[in-house]
Amino acid sequence: MCALAMAGAHAQTAAPPTSLLPGTSALPMPSANLSLPGHDPRQCGTSRWSAICAMGRWSQFARMELRLTSGSFSGDYTLEKPADGYAHTTYREQSGKHRRGGEVLLVSDDAIAYRSREPLPTDVDILDFLLASPNMATQLVAVLLDQGVLGGPGDVTKPLAIATGSTTQFIRTETPNSAALYAPPWRVSGSIRPTDNQRMAFSLRLTFHPVDQGGRVLPNRMDAIDLAGTVSFADKRAAMPGSFDLVGWKLLVNGQARDAVATLDEARRSVGK
Repeated sequence: MCALAMAGAHAQTAAPPTSLLPGTSALPMPSANLSLPGHDPRQCGTSRWSAICAMGRWSQFARMELRLTSGSFSGDYTLEKPADGYAHTTYREQSGKHRRGGEVLLVSDDAIAYRSREPLPTDVDILDFLLASPNMATQLVAVLLDQGVLGGPGDVTKPLAIATGSTTQFIRTETPNSAALYAPPWRVSGSIRPTDNQRMAFSLRLTFHPVDQGGRVLPNRMDAIDLAGTVSFADKRAAMPGSFDLVGWKLLVNGQARDAVATLDEARRSVGK
């Protein structure tokens, strides 16, 4: 198994696993001696000792469609980010016989609409439970394209080969309650090319040393992840349309169920937005 092996905070519940990405328990506790010099290389930052994170131009995409495979795990993700920040996400994952999937739409800062056949846990952050995998998978693509292209999305005007890596820096992807680390030496190879409708198609392969539950690098093991899909940096639409069909979806406000609605406009009225 690679760094996408199940672990972490959500695995503590009786609910199905939230994703195949490690939770925060995969990261080491900070030293009690805060006077120690130097920087924790597992944390995001801007120095050459910091972990590389999705903070650049490539993380500002309007829409990404992605298929991720690693060993027996596969995940298909779509993430659209309107200008108002209320994203629409779909996910389908399979690892062996275990499957999960769903669709989530942010309605307001404290309300979501979703549909999924899996029961939701009651003692974790539901939004993070649903969206940790697609958020961190798309962050990983953004990091690798930022490192591999050495330019912004507008610089991809013809097919480009990607071949880069690091022998010193970690890659880190994270959500409020989850994180994944990819340890050096890591290397990414592949390509990106412009397609139609202001999209770019990418195909990437990342090899890296995995990190165990205690935050220790496994130096005798190399894992690999394949990522392929499309990404668009076209002008974002202002918001998801009010006519968006929510028949059969569930509406939650601060984790509490509300009456079902038929459209996004109805959901916005229900939550006072």
